[in-house]
Amino acid sequence: MTRPWRAASSLVALLSWSCAVTPPPTLPAPAYAYADVLAQADTLLRAGCYRCLLEARVSYEDLTDTEADPTAVRTGLFETSLLIGMRERELGLVGLGTFEHAARLAATTDTPTEWPQFVAMAETTRWQRVGVPKALLDENTAHRRRVDRERESWNGLLRPLVRTSPLAGYLYLSLNCADGWLADQPAALTDDLAVHDDALYLRYRRAMCTGRLVEQSLIETLEPRFTEMKFFLAQAALRAGAMALAELQLRETQPAWPDWPAPVLGLADVTLAAEDYQPSLGLYDRLLELVPDQRDALLGKAKALSYLNRPNEALPLLDRLAALGQWYLGDTYYWRAWNRFRLDSVEPAWADIERAKQYREDAEVLTLSGQIAIEQDRLGDARADLGKALRSTDLACDAAFHLGRVHVAETRWPETAVTFGRAARCYRTATEELVGELERIRQDPAVPEDRRGRVVALYAARVAAAQRQAASSAFNAALGYANADALNDAEAQAQQASTHPDFAERAGALLGRIEARRPAEPDTDTIEDEGTPP
Repeated sequence: MTRPWRAASSLVALLSWSCAVTPPPTLPAPAYAYADVLAQADTLLRAGCYRCLLEARVSYEDLTDTEADPTAVRTGLFETSLLIGMRERELGLVGLGTFEHAARLAATTDTPTEWPQFVAMAETTRWQRVGVPKALLDENTAHRRRVDRERESWNGLLRPLVRTSPLAGYLYLSLNCADGWLADQPAALTDDLAVHDDALYLRYRRAMCTGRLVEQSLIETLEPRFTEMKFFLAQAALRAGAMALAELQLRETQPAWPDWPAPVLGLADVTLAAEDYQPSLGLYDRLLELVPDQRDALLGKAKALSYLNRPNEALPLLDRLAALGQWYLGDTYYWRAWNRFRLDSVEPAWADIERAKQYREDAEVLTLSGQIAIEQDRLGDARADLGKALRSTDLACDAAFHLGRVHVAETRWPETAVTFGRAARCYRTATEELVGELERIRQDPAVPEDRRGRVVALYAARVAAAQRQAASSAFNAALGYANADALNDAEAQAQQASTHPDFAERAGALLGRIEARRPAEPDTDTIEDEGTPP
């Protein structure tokens, strides 16, 4: 007699063996499931955010060669492929922004006749300017030339389609948008675009075209996944001078978009502009990881290192910029001269500042050029450069100071007195402005606390340096006036200098000599000539 447990065990083994050999057949998905997936993909397409478009394209691809409506699937796949490539350029996603998939779909049989033209139009989409290699900006120029050649025929194709096709509306706006363009268009265009208000990707393009903050802000409100809008809002804030708001929006962009170059550079540049140099270095390094040799990052990092008094680290970056050529050469040669001069490499600094003057001749460049000329005893060149700097702006305090040094070397006492007097007034004004900015930083609730400490220390040091420079200039002016026998003016300048502890003793002694109507021969006291660092 067979034991019951043995029979049950045999039955289980038989069933297990049977399942292993012959799995149950997979039942085909019911037709309505394909329709649901297609509807979800269409919803993602209309939502329009970059990640929505990526997800929609995956769904359309999954529906290929199924029982789903082939025309709807192919249309959705083409539209998402085209929009993804355009958005990648609008965002500046380096290495992406291509249209091969859309072009293959457009080249198949039985496709709408306008698709190949749509691909050609999409290929002229301009790259985001922030954070991309400069070669892509050269591509932008070539794209705009093609648009200018093709605009009439392309607009002739697109404009009648705008009312029935949101994709045609997107392309039409992309081709034509410029400052004020949309506002000048007939009301019929606005009406045709409004037909597609459920297609958020077209509303996004229209908002970017108008530049209206309300419309741009509304996009993420309507679709929270449209997180790329934070970067565009930050750009608008920067244009409006709202640095704190721009920084907030850029920081909010980072977690969702760690590998997007544009917000990284935007935040790095805002941090540099806030004079918070150390944290900016990490951001520039991150951008250089994403986009090697990105020129804005190389220059920004070199500037930050220069301000941190790390010239040996800044110079290789500037060497690389010079080797890359074409872009930012004026700044590159200026900052390389600046750092070389700090390292007492006077001859190489001179060569660089001469190159810099081929691209820019502002007060900064001319002042550094004058300082280098003084070190090389080229006093005529120094006088010319420093005088030109002073004529260009009333804020060139250092130019006035170093021009005073030239006059001392040439024993031109009236000019020495007047020029150092101008420098003293300039530094006093600068001190007042620095003190005001220092107080603003201390009290501004928008300044992050960790930054506040660093920047307050920086500005406190600048205030002290400007105060000393004002006293140094006043003392030198007093000596100049004394040597020119203008004793009343000499006394006034010496009294100004005496208020600073570093000059109190020497200025007091000079005042004593003035009071005693010192001898007519030139005063033999040493001119204070250390100046501020370049």
